[in-house]
Amino acid sequence: MGIVNGKVPPPKQTELPARLVVKLAGRSAGQGAEADVRSRLSAGLKQLANTEFRPYFAEGSELRSATAAPFDRFLLAEVPDRAAAEAAARSLAALPGVEEAYVEGGPYPPPVNAGDDPRNASQGYLDAAPGGLDSRWAWGVADGSGVGFVDLEQGWTLNHEDLAGAGIGLISGLSNAYHGHGTAVLGEVIGVDNTLGIVGMAPKASARVVSQYRTATSYSTAQAILSAAQTMSPGDVLLLEAQTGLNGLSNLPVEVETATFDAIRHVVDSGIVVIEAAGNGSHDLDTFVDSANRQRLNRGSGDFRDSGAIIVGAASSTTPHTRLSFSNFGSRIDCFGWGENIVTTGDGWQGTSTTAYTSSFGGTSGASPLVAAAALLIQSWRKKTQQPHYSPESIRDLLSSTATNTASSNPASDRIGVMPNLRGIIEQEQASSRFRLHLDKYLSVVYILFGIVNDAPGVIWVPGKGPVPVGPGWERAKLGLTGPKRDLLVGLAVQELAEMMEDRSSAAKVAKVAADAMQQAVRRMTPR
Repeated sequence: MGIVNGKVPPPKQTELPARLVVKLAGRSAGQGAEADVRSRLSAGLKQLANTEFRPYFAEGSELRSATAAPFDRFLLAEVPDRAAAEAAARSLAALPGVEEAYVEGGPYPPPVNAGDDPRNASQGYLDAAPGGLDSRWAWGVADGSGVGFVDLEQGWTLNHEDLAGAGIGLISGLSNAYHGHGTAVLGEVIGVDNTLGIVGMAPKASARVVSQYRTATSYSTAQAILSAAQTMSPGDVLLLEAQTGLNGLSNLPVEVETATFDAIRHVVDSGIVVIEAAGNGSHDLDTFVDSANRQRLNRGSGDFRDSGAIIVGAASSTTPHTRLSFSNFGSRIDCFGWGENIVTTGDGWQGTSTTAYTSSFGGTSGASPLVAAAALLIQSWRKKTQQPHYSPESIRDLLSSTATNTASSNPASDRIGVMPNLRGIIEQEQASSRFRLHLDKYLSVVYILFGIVNDAPGVIWVPGKGPVPVGPGWERAKLGLTGPKRDLLVGLAVQELAEMMEDRSSAAKVAKVAADAMQQAVRRMTPR
């Protein structure tokens, strides 16, 4: 449940049948397998004899991926009684040909805890690190333009006075619930830069929304993800503003449901960046187990599965940032953002006012849009500088790097990753880009630093040139490596070497020193 102004607001009550999901084993997909599961269900579970299984993605007939693996292996049955559905899932999971069976969490409260724009000065998350994510600096090089953004949840007030100018469209589904929540999320990311209210972190991004409510009586996060993906391009950003329950636990990240996990993995593999709220359950996700006792969210477990999404926890708005008690935590979480005191549009929950604002939005719902906006600004910067967009994997590496981003108060106990520092990330990438412009010229020195060649008197092999004599002072005399250029090159090499270290704590320290040196070198090389 969420918290707004320190209170738990009542959830929006929506009575829908429990959805029993079966994923068939890969070798069992097809009509024969469906018939076999149905017959086994009828024979072994008399209390559900009238239950009919159908293809899970049949309701989303517009989904092009619905008939392709792995989505053609999912079956769905609607059961009036949730307890009976849970019992059926346990029985079905043991059947031959069934890879997994579970009951979806269903409609779930979203994970909210509870210049010329007059409220802009109060948006501390826009400020420089370590307090904020330093969007104000990033606006000098990017504003979100050229990148698509989609927010997935249950409802919005798209004609809010500070959002209407963004021209936000609904991809599919119904704007059905928690309108004030969706409005608050959109404000953080794309609040219009006008003379009203607030301004979003990436106000020029091209924004749309997609609803988990597929119709008034059907609800599916996985279908909504695939629907959004059909309208998105590689490099775009999809934000999952949702949480769910599974195996007796509430307020978990939505990817614990396998249909949703597979949908996320499909989207990430297509080049779309996915940001996912960690959820507000206060859970150590490393200890979470599914119905088959598998630790799906523990990076150290053999059962771990990686959706490719960037999962976001929540921390205090004040520095040093400390994990807030409601936030889930663990090795799977990549980043954190403010989980309290966020100034944005809407009332943060169920209101539909077109002029409302709040100063108390938060939770992993408030943290996740900040990280999504950071990804948008980085991709927008790449677009503006006519460079290829980053892959989802590269964006996750940049946003979760301990070398350039803001650590929490006590990383060992907080276990929510780092908060993106946009200036740190972009300046480091600018430094790397400048180095790459001279890569051919300086590659031989990098080879020496990596130990690929012997730097004793003699010769080295330089790509494109062949053997080159090496002697005392050779690298200075032949390549002119002095001052900040030399520092930049060495910093980059040391950072690469840090990634090869097995001791991750030491690697992070080495990488941070290298990043600091590179940033200083860039400043010395940049004309004032």
